[in-house]
Amino acid sequence: MPAAKQSLSFRALKLPAKKRMHLATLLLESMDHEQGADPSLLAELKKRSADLHSGKVKGLSTEQAYSFSL
Repeated sequence: MPAAKQSLSFRALKLPAKKRMHLATLLLESMDHEQGADPSLLAELKKRSADLHSGKVKGLSTEQAYSFSL
C-alpha cells in the first residue's frame, strides 16, 4: 500500500468511534451508484450501520476486531 494511503488509513483508524462511524457511513453511502456494487451487500451494511448508530448493537474496538493495537 502506498505510504500516503496507509497514512490516511491509520489516521482514520485513530479517530474517535463516532467520527469513524460517520466516515464509514459517508463511504458506504458513496457506493450506492458505483458500478458493480452488490445491492444486497450494501443494504446489509446500511442496516448494520443503522443498528450501530441507534445503539441497538455495540461495535468492537479496532483492537478487538483485528486483534492488534495501534
